[in-house]
Amino acid sequence: MATAQEIMERRSQGVMAAGTVAEGFASIGAIVLAIIGLAGEFPGIVLPVASIVLGAAFLFEGGAVTARFSNLLSLARVPAEAGELGYGMTAEFAGGLTGIVLGVLALVGIQALILMQVAVIVFGTALLVSMSSTARISSAMFQLSEQREAVREVTKGSVYSAGGLQIMAGIGVITLGIISLVATHSAILPLVSMLVLGVAILLSGAAASRVTSATRRHRQQSAI
Repeated sequence: MATAQEIMERRSQGVMAAGTVAEGFASIGAIVLAIIGLAGEFPGIVLPVASIVLGAAFLFEGGAVTARFSNLLSLARVPAEAGELGYGMTAEFAGGLTGIVLGVLALVGIQALILMQVAVIVFGTALLVSMSSTARISSAMFQLSEQREAVREVTKGSVYSAGGLQIMAGIGVITLGIISLVATHSAILPLVSMLVLGVAILLSGAAASRVTSATRRHRQQSAI
């Protein structure tokens, strides 16, 4: 009979898998929309839709991140009460909801370009702030891989690479958003920012998912 901790672990794994897949599709959708807009096809429509899609990607990422954190704590044999800490509100949720609202307002014609420039800054900020979640997951991963130095190093490298990507993308997107807001009246910079955000979320989510899967397999093999 499955224990409460095993049930919690299975649920978090299901949320993690669903969130990662949905996050990947949403990121790809945002990338495609940004490319279409940069090609000159309906940028006034594509940009708000890309903001809504990216907002959804941030929401899915937030769900996947909290599920990964909870699952890693469970694998580390931390009590279930501590694992529930991973379900707190994260920067991804706040940024995602804000981006969706701004995208919808832009679609109905309320200062569309300005709202999209603001959305870019919000997304970039959320990407930077969410590094705290990555750091917590990183710490748990290092503990789980302590039995093998090779696993520890691979885990550390993957997490740091994903974190570095988020930092660079976040800073770059915020910079582009500010420049666009104060110096230009074009949708090009916001579209470029949406493209960068889509790529950053896609790659960081894939890296975190691979590391989590590898760590879980290592724990399962150690238990045999």
